[in-house]
Amino acid sequence: MRITLLCNLDIASNLAANRLITALPEHHFSVLMTAQVGGKNHRPKALEALSFYENTLFTEILFPALISEQKASGKEVCVKETCDKKGDETPRLLTFGAMQQRGIDIHPVSEINEGNGLSVLERCQPDLILSVRFGRILKPPALDVPNHGVLNLHSGLLPQYRGIMATFWAMLRDESHIGCTLHRIQDGGIDTGDILSTHPIKTDYNLSYFDNMLAIYPAGLDAMIAATKRIADSVALVSIPQNDTQANYYGLPDPASISLFEQKGHRWVIHSNLISLAQRFFPQ
Repeated sequence: MRITLLCNLDIASNLAANRLITALPEHHFSVLMTAQVGGKNHRPKALEALSFYENTLFTEILFPALISEQKASGKEVCVKETCDKKGDETPRLLTFGAMQQRGIDIHPVSEINEGNGLSVLERCQPDLILSVRFGRILKPPALDVPNHGVLNLHSGLLPQYRGIMATFWAMLRDESHIGCTLHRIQDGGIDTGDILSTHPIKTDYNLSYFDNMLAIYPAGLDAMIAATKRIADSVALVSIPQNDTQANYYGLPDPASISLFEQKGHRWVIHSNLISLAQRFFPQ
């Protein structure tokens, strides 16, 4: 199948792309990528700092540095799927640039439902769209492009946590579990589509928001991979409508919520964990 992955220019999207592309090598991937989730309105200082770790640190500093090192050495950086060390099966990760070098078309877009973004999507001719952290709401006619529809991996447990930064809001409310939801996108609603599966994990308050946010995705990505394989094999997917009476919508955290989050002792990032993650992009 031809699969178009809709994602965002950030490290969580990169990890998702690595997992999906590696697990589905028999399919042809293209990637459409937004620069950020939501609008360009002024954000509180804490969220600007978080954006540095989620986006700038990796996509504007580390990834270009790796490409420069590759050009200087004449060797491809991060081309191996697994480590060389015996017994170490931690996968080496590909930057977005390395994905392009492997023949995957990556297209930055600022919109998807009209204009250039819609034209790019139509040229990709996807049979299926997979969406992870994409920064725009899909509506017709974009939804009408793929033959097999759109599957979205939402970063919260639906329908209770619609909107953005669900992990933040769950931690703020002292939830014992966080998670993600695999669901269809059937109309222009925000996180309203029929649910294929939910994937709760225990909230680890010893870790940061950033660590917990990254931790919610692997199980959901595995479910997305399995669903893609079923679609390719012409097996129908079973989904259930959301119960709108249980739905809550959350937007960007406001200064008061951020202050309370920090007063509770929650951390945004743990620097040693960032270093460990960055090391996964370097060859052994």
